[in-house]
Amino acid sequence: MTNEEIRQELIDMIPFRHMERFETLWLMLTPRYERLTTQQIKIQQELENEREMFWSALEDITCSVLGIPSQQLYTPTRRREIVTARQVIFFLIRPCYLQSYESIGKHYGKDHATVMHGVKQVSWQIECDRNYAANVERICYILNDMGYAKPMKFYTKFVEHLEHQKEIKLKKQLKK
Repeated sequence: MTNEEIRQELIDMIPFRHMERFETLWLMLTPRYERLTTQQIKIQQELENEREMFWSALEDITCSVLGIPSQQLYTPTRRREIVTARQVIFFLIRPCYLQSYESIGKHYGKDHATVMHGVKQVSWQIECDRNYAANVERICYILNDMGYAKPMKFYTKFVEHLEHQKEIKLKKQLKK
C-alpha cells in the first residue's frame, strides 16, 4: 500500500471538521520524500540525473579549455590552474542548478567559504581580465552547443550586469 493510499484511507475516516488538523499532522509526521507522489519523485530523479550529467560535462569542458586533466579537480592541490578550473565550475554550477555552497564544496572536498571565495574570484577576474573572460565564455558556448543553455544565459546576463555597473560608475564620475 502506497503512502497516497494510506493518506486517502485516513482522510475517509476523519470527520470534516478535523480535516485541517489532519493535514497539519500529516505534514509533521510524514517525511518530505514520502509526501511526494510517484510522479513528483520521478521528476526529481530526472532533474538530479540532468544535474549530474551537466556537472560532468562542465568539468570535462572546463578542464579541456584550461588544459588540465579532469582527475586533478578532486586533488587537494593549490596549483593555480587547478584552483582556477574549480572556481569556474563553482561560478557556473551554482546559478544553473541552484546548488548550495555547501553541496558544491562537498563534491570537491572543500567548505562553503572556499566555494564563495571562488565565485567572487571568477566574478572579479571576468571583470578585469579579457583572456579569462574569453575562456569562461568559450566554456559556456561549448556547453550551449551541447544543449545546456543555462550557463550561456547566466553568463550573458552577468556580463550585461557588469556593463551596466560600469555605466553607472561613469555617470557618477561625470557628475563630479
